[in-house]
Amino acid sequence: WYQRRVREAVVSTQSTGKSCDKDVEFDTLIGHLQDIVLEDGFQDLQDDFLSEHCEEFDEEEENKLAYTEIYNDYITQIEGYICKRLKELHPSFQMDLLLSLIQSRRDEVDPELFDTLASFADFVLFKETMLNYKSQRDDEMGEFPTLVVTSLACG
Repeated sequence: WYQRRVREAVVSTQSTGKSCDKDVEFDTLIGHLQDIVLEDGFQDLQDDFLSEHCEEFDEEEENKLAYTEIYNDYITQIEGYICKRLKELHPSFQMDLLLSLIQSRRDEVDPELFDTLASFADFVLFKETMLNYKSQRDDEMGEFPTLVVTSLACG
């Protein structure tokens, strides 16, 4: 998707002679973000984090103090991974520019990507993600019977 948009912006720039630097920058960064959130490394980091911490969360309306620490740790790890990868893929990357581009062109960002990014800034979304992960994991575990092995002593 983003490669097509970059090509269109380049062709538009060539045919009109006008600069579309912000369009190319936006499309390039969004494309990199889409690639990053689909990478095994990102998926593993997120799955490991959710798996490790989902048991702390429950459906109660009142949030526990531990949620804040877990949420802050999540933001640090996930944003750190994304920033590192973006800087590797796009050496001139600046987070402030990316955030302003996303805010000004929100309707041009893939909804799933936007939800992923929004979960970093929205605790309620983060908590829902944790509870959904916990529920899915519990459902998957319910599909397999628990085996209990006991030792039989003959004798």
